[in-house]
Amino acid sequence: MNMVDWKRIRRDFPITKRFTYLDHASAAPMPRPVYERTLQYYKELAGFADFSWNRWIARREEVRRKVAQFIHAEPDEIAFTSSTSHGMNLIAELIADQGNVLTNTLEFPATTVPWIHRNTTLKFLEPAQGIISVDQMKRCLKPDVKTILTSFVQFQNGFRQNLEAIGQIKGNRFFVVNATQGFGYLPIDVKRSKIDFLATNSYKWLMAGYGGGILYINRKWIKKFKPQSAGWRSAPHPEQFDNRHISLKQDASRYEYGCPPFPHIFAMGAALDYLSEIGILNVERRILSLTSFLIDQLRKHGFQILSPLEPSMRSGIIVFSVKNAQKLTNFLLARKTYVSPRGGGIRVAPHIYNTKSDITHLMNLLKTERAA
Repeated sequence: MNMVDWKRIRRDFPITKRFTYLDHASAAPMPRPVYERTLQYYKELAGFADFSWNRWIARREEVRRKVAQFIHAEPDEIAFTSSTSHGMNLIAELIADQGNVLTNTLEFPATTVPWIHRNTTLKFLEPAQGIISVDQMKRCLKPDVKTILTSFVQFQNGFRQNLEAIGQIKGNRFFVVNATQGFGYLPIDVKRSKIDFLATNSYKWLMAGYGGGILYINRKWIKKFKPQSAGWRSAPHPEQFDNRHISLKQDASRYEYGCPPFPHIFAMGAALDYLSEIGILNVERRILSLTSFLIDQLRKHGFQILSPLEPSMRSGIIVFSVKNAQKLTNFLLARKTYVSPRGGGIRVAPHIYNTKSDITHLMNLLKTERAA
């Protein structure tokens, strides 16, 4: 792997001058090169307005290709959304009536609520020591289960699911993934994992700010299922302004109903460029090295770790047990150190610009608070 100048990377994040930010599983700051690229759109809007339209449309398609490449999909299988919830609703809209759904109790509500809202029967697996094993799933794949629904990484404890192993056992069922807590730093191959649908957002590990989302739909399902909603830009030739008939595009962009949210799309494209320039394997290795250091420090000082510690199940999220998570969170916030109370403890989620010094700073505060 190429050597990365992490000190230079850190300078891309002005937040480091004021705070120790270890809360990327909640939301991430936008790196300087990404927001500078995003500002370009607003400058073009101010100076040229719709004279830039064709340029923006071409740039949107460039981002679509980058997203597809990032997850090993095809561009016509990618749609831009506003959030994971938006994408998951579009998925549930298509297949919620196909049969029961197998999921688990660790899931973030954005994963399950769209299905519950449509009166789908969800079967919830309970984790064993914070883990939903593939064997556990396999035992519950009864004939009435038509969809497997899971997060790539669980927000509560950082458990990383083996997507490829699930793809091997799914049979003819739909495989739906909420990729939010892994997208941007953990490799995803939708084809190798036999994923049918995937939804994620822009503002966590991708570091592209709020308001953007990505939906992947395997090409074969685009042709099979008719959307329940459509807009003027769902048509193959929207500039014809046909208000009496509608035929739909034969690709995932049929789910982009109106004018594109250009700034959010361009921010995601800039963020993908930023991470790709560093190298996704370098990004993954950096984040996991920081969580390894955190694990060592927590063990050294007697904290109980609630996250799975098996290397293949680890992610950028580490949760450890404390008596009063909200009180400790407030104590840390007052000292400009950002974490979250999650999963029965404190959730720490470092990113590439964080350092071992940030972790040491956190540990020193934890020792201070415990001694008080």
